[in-house]
Amino acid sequence: QSAAGRPGGAPAVRLTGRGAIVALLVLSFLGLTVSDGLGWGMFANGTFVVACILIACYVKPSDLLPVTVCPPLAFFVGCVCDKLITSTGGTAAAEGTLVTLANSAPWLFLGTAVTILIGLRRGLLDNIRDLRRGLRGEPDGPLPPRGRRAAGSGSGGPGDPLGRGSDGPAWRR
Repeated sequence: QSAAGRPGGAPAVRLTGRGAIVALLVLSFLGLTVSDGLGWGMFANGTFVVACILIACYVKPSDLLPVTVCPPLAFFVGCVCDKLITSTGGTAAAEGTLVTLANSAPWLFLGTAVTILIGLRRGLLDNIRDLRRGLRGEPDGPLPPRGRRAAGSGSGGPGDPLGRGSDGPAWRR
């Protein structure tokens, strides 16, 4: 058992994917707001990276995929909200947003990379496999091989609307 009293070191609290994304957005916004007040931009960047680590560790394994792709967008939305609140006008807010994003770019890459690395250790590849299976129309697993289709599954016959007989489509005959 782990120090938290759970087998395998699983955290006691689990976030849904949406909850983790909202937490990242709020923490990014608060980090940016406090950073503006302190006049120290590193605070916002550090807050973002720590928030990325926390959400990657505490999100449910089934929700890892959306959480690993959202950190830059969450920071952007938090930054726009912060600049709209703290700037004197629309042009100043746009300029402040662009400057902040440019200065924070390496930290955005770091936070996203750390989120992906933690996600990979927690089962992100399983999420990707499930997504690919679902996109192929195989939500419960792979389809049987093509030559072993069940009877009446569109493989031809007297009532086949595509005109396929047992030896393939009519245009091939």
